[in-house]
Amino acid sequence: MIDALVDVEEGRTGGTISGRSSTFDNIERGFSAAERWLSYLGLAGLLGLMFMVVAEVVSRYIFNNPIDGYIDFMEMMMTVLVFLTLAYCHREGGHIRMEIFMTRVVKGGRPYDALEVFHSVVSLAAFGTIAYFMVGKAIEAYVINDVSLSIAFPMWPAKALIAIGAIFLCLRFIMHIIGYGMKPVTGVQKTES
Repeated sequence: MIDALVDVEEGRTGGTISGRSSTFDNIERGFSAAERWLSYLGLAGLLGLMFMVVAEVVSRYIFNNPIDGYIDFMEMMMTVLVFLTLAYCHREGGHIRMEIFMTRVVKGGRPYDALEVFHSVVSLAAFGTIAYFMVGKAIEAYVINDVSLSIAFPMWPAKALIAIGAIFLCLRFIMHIIGYGMKPVTGVQKTES
């Protein structure tokens, strides 16, 4: 999370020297809103996953008639749940990190910012690779009409959602790099929550 910039959820400012909103802060606000909507879609995927499990259990054990393609739907809902929420989770600091090392060994300042930038660059390279190949796989699945084995459900939507989630996470990494990279230039210090 970029602590020195605008905290969109709580409406606090602490990222600009003059207190005015910068272009980067405006981009951050707009991107955060898009991330939030993607996380809502991920939440819808989670709700769909729960309803699907209940429907499968009721159908299988009460009516002795399992739902066809249950596993295919579950796999596709998992992609929605996981990949569409990655950027939001990263913005909120929800991923597991080596926080003890970062706060106790590095102890803030420029080394902390440099490690944050390094971590984001490596992560950007990894998820950029995932995004690049998943865009290609989604287009290929659409062109050849790739379908699931059991019920012939198209596979390209799930692959496209993986690509979209990875692209949004890459954009969040870029914003993270810019945010931590600007701190030595602008003199902005981390704000305490």
